[in-house]
Amino acid sequence: MICYNCGSALGSGRHCLHCGADVALYKKIVRSSNACYNLGLEKARLRNLSGAAADLRRALEFDKKNYKARNLLGLVLFEMGETVDALSQWVISSQLTPENNPAGEYLNRVRDDRAMLETIGSAIRGFNQALDRAGHGSEDLAEIQLRRSIGQHPNFLKAYQLLALLLLNAGENSRALKIIKTGLSIDSGNVLLLAYEKEAKSRNGKPHKDKKARPEIAVSLSDDEVIVPHYTERSRIKQLLIGAAAAVAVMLSAYFFLIKPSIDRDVNNTLNQNEISYFEKTEGREAQIRELTDELDSLKEEAAKNKEQLENFTGEDGAVTNYELVLTALSQYWNKDYKSFITTYGKINSEAITSEAFISVYNRLGSMIGSDSMLSSIMDDAVKLFNNYKFSDCQSVCRECLKLNPDYEKALYYMGLCYEALGDDASAAPYFKKIVEKHPSGEFYELAKRRVG
Repeated sequence: MICYNCGSALGSGRHCLHCGADVALYKKIVRSSNACYNLGLEKARLRNLSGAAADLRRALEFDKKNYKARNLLGLVLFEMGETVDALSQWVISSQLTPENNPAGEYLNRVRDDRAMLETIGSAIRGFNQALDRAGHGSEDLAEIQLRRSIGQHPNFLKAYQLLALLLLNAGENSRALKIIKTGLSIDSGNVLLLAYEKEAKSRNGKPHKDKKARPEIAVSLSDDEVIVPHYTERSRIKQLLIGAAAAVAVMLSAYFFLIKPSIDRDVNNTLNQNEISYFEKTEGREAQIRELTDELDSLKEEAAKNKEQLENFTGEDGAVTNYELVLTALSQYWNKDYKSFITTYGKINSEAITSEAFISVYNRLGSMIGSDSMLSSIMDDAVKLFNNYKFSDCQSVCRECLKLNPDYEKALYYMGLCYEALGDDASAAPYFKKIVEKHPSGEFYELAKRRVG
């Protein structure tokens, strides 16, 4: 698992070992996302595609970067005939996780098969035409068009749903049942088709009444009395809307009373187990904290001894002041207040004292300025600002790093990202280009190269 704040690998403790961020809640969220992904995977294996899609979308609500859930959602949608939505999921997945992600392969396979894309596009256009014709009372033409769309795209579930609804509306219960069973063989958990199947079975053997007779009116023609029945055809659009409303009600009821309680129960069980595991693993973390505390106390004792010795020096040459500045710089360095540390170090007069110990400490402090550890710690603050959308503040921190090391890769990359987020691509380009030129084997080389083009 990767830290959301600095991108480092996480251990078993509550805090990130690299940046110190509290990751307990983050771990719960990621594990909840993985639990929903596992539920979706199991349902997909059982051909319950609708249920799998619902679980996978919930997994993405917990963690949008769960590329495995997003890729599987794309496969499920593709199997259900939702090609455009499937491609959208794979594009997002490849953008969020560009390396070692099979989404790119899925996209290439679909894009390379132009004949399939044209066939699917034709089927979708045919479905839209059928929907329009059904809405204007041309159910027969709509049925022909839907069967043609299904012939072109056999997994097009929306076409099965609309065709089944039209057949049920026309009283063709047996034919509707065949279409419904074919659709359920693709997605066994499709709530709308299951509702239609129940309706078709309940009607089986009963005549379907399309027309409602009004009272007959007797009209006299010559000496004969003729009975003239009057009929008014019920609105097809109204019937479609009623059927759709009933199906939606069934779907919502199934979700809230069957699916959602099961998901909530599984997620809660997972969270409870993880919480127990967290408490068991805190002991090792506490031992590490004690060790670091002892080390800090030792350093404080050493600093106190040095300060006690320095207090013995007085005079007009500024020796005491310079010793105090050295101690202040040391304290600021240990407290990771690097900005103040750099300022304090600049005030030290190295020529005022000739002590070898003083010169040694002074030179060591100088070597710390611009070190990788210092720059990395400063950039941790910059990354936090960037993640909180404070792009201008992030740039200010990056500039401080670049003053110390003009070729520091991470600072160059986030300067470019900030300009890019602010819509200034022209200003961002030089930073990405410098990474490509200076760091061909660096961490951000591929990302920068992609932006440079």
